[in-house]
Amino acid sequence: MKQKKSYGLKTRLLLMTILPVSIAVIVLNVFANNAMTTGMYTEVLDGLQGVAVAVNAGYRSYDGDYKLGTNGDLYKGATNLSNRIEEIDEYVRDMAADVTICYGKTRMITSLIDSETQERAIGTEIADEVWDTVSKGEVYKTNDITVNGQRYCACYIPLENEDGTVVGTIFAGKPAESVSAHIRSETVKILICAITVILLAVAISIICSKNIVKDIRLAKGSLDELSTGNLAVNVNDRILQRGDEIGDIARAVDNLIKKLRGIVGELKQSSDVLYNSGDELNNMAGQSSQAADEISRAVEEISKGAISQAEEIESASMEISNMGQVIETIVDNVGSLTDTSLQMSEAGRLSDRTMQELSDSNDKTTEAIVHISKQIQLTGEAIKRISDSASLITDIADETSLLALNASIESARAGEAGRGFAVVASEIQKLSIQSAEAVSEIQRIIDTLETESEKTVLVMEEAEQLIQEQQTKLDATKTSFMDVSKGIDISKTGTDEIRTHAQTCDTSRVQVVDVIANLSAISEQNAASTQETTASMEELNATINMLADAANNLKGLSESLNDEMSFFKL
Repeated sequence: MKQKKSYGLKTRLLLMTILPVSIAVIVLNVFANNAMTTGMYTEVLDGLQGVAVAVNAGYRSYDGDYKLGTNGDLYKGATNLSNRIEEIDEYVRDMAADVTICYGKTRMITSLIDSETQERAIGTEIADEVWDTVSKGEVYKTNDITVNGQRYCACYIPLENEDGTVVGTIFAGKPAESVSAHIRSETVKILICAITVILLAVAISIICSKNIVKDIRLAKGSLDELSTGNLAVNVNDRILQRGDEIGDIARAVDNLIKKLRGIVGELKQSSDVLYNSGDELNNMAGQSSQAADEISRAVEEISKGAISQAEEIESASMEISNMGQVIETIVDNVGSLTDTSLQMSEAGRLSDRTMQELSDSNDKTTEAIVHISKQIQLTGEAIKRISDSASLITDIADETSLLALNASIESARAGEAGRGFAVVASEIQKLSIQSAEAVSEIQRIIDTLETESEKTVLVMEEAEQLIQEQQTKLDATKTSFMDVSKGIDISKTGTDEIRTHAQTCDTSRVQVVDVIANLSAISEQNAASTQETTASMEELNATINMLADAANNLKGLSESLNDEMSFFKL
């Protein structure tokens, strides 16, 4: 889009100064000219009235009333004024004015010279409108009346006899051209003064506008550097020392740069911390995944051991059943004691071997449970560290959000100059919100891990208790088998002792069968527990994978924030 062409600031300042001053000077010149013209004409008319009054006073020194003689001359009493016509010239000597004494409307004595005859304009008449006013005893003034073919400024006063009767008029006039020439001369002087004032205003405006534009350009240069992300720029000291609005703007820009330096510096530090935390969280997620895999393998081994233990217990149950049949055979048929004793001896050895294998399997199961317990503890510690890291990220996100809010406020204060940074502050705010959402998701996953870990701990505690019970019962079974072995040895020494203890062996057989049944139930419970543990570990693995994905997202957000902050140069 093409930018609309406009006048520069210097030109506008000059126009703002010159136009008002020129208009003011022109208006003042017009008003002064009008006032001077009005005042000049008023002053001239007042002066002419003074001349007319002086002429009237001079002729009052003659006694008598004004009258026309038979010869047509004007008399004042017995004095023939027409014969003293030169006296009237004395009143206008050294003055560019004329004086006339009229009797009625007719000029009788005058200093006016007819332009055609070059004689005094005696016998001519004044205008009717003048006579109509003066005959009423009033003074008639005008600055535009034609007398003797010229435009005059004139004053007519009544010519009265001693009784107050108006018999004529006294005229005092001055050519209007002389007054206009004087007015033009004064107007030229005023115009010269006005032009001088305008030129002086132009000179002062040029000097002031140059200084203002120069300082504004210096401030603009600082803002241009700031718009490119260069926060190391400094505002010129000369602008900062100004006491006007430009100085205020420069100081505001300087304060903005300083605040932006602090804000961006803190944001960069927060970005580094966020990046390191995301990396650490990613590593911890990997470690947790490895630990979960080890736990899963250990649980799988426990499951296999439980199945093997169930099979061995079933085999032992069968052997005990065979032993019961042998005991019943001993009770029913003492004659076959030797053969039965051999069979019992062989079965005893087999049972002893089976019990030993069952004991070894139980020991392995115990070791696997202890290993799983340690792995679960490690997982709990890793979850705690992940939770601490998530809290740290939450604090960072809150601080980032606060910093972005402060940046937005400062950009709003800067107006147009801070619009670019307002966009950056908005993007930082969005990143902060995304970080908070990612941390919330991580915290939810951690809560799930802690819940599943607690369930696993409870299951492992139950498994340990069951294994302890199983070990106790195995010990009891071993004792029983020792009793059986002793019975077999005793049976070898004599049939009577066999008969005596045959019932005891049968009773022991019943107890052994119960123990084996209990062991079988415990084994089945162990198998079920290991299956549940396996399912829990699968869920734990899925949760850890989600945690790893969240850690990768957090790391990506931190890298994006670092890229955004690289725009600024401190």
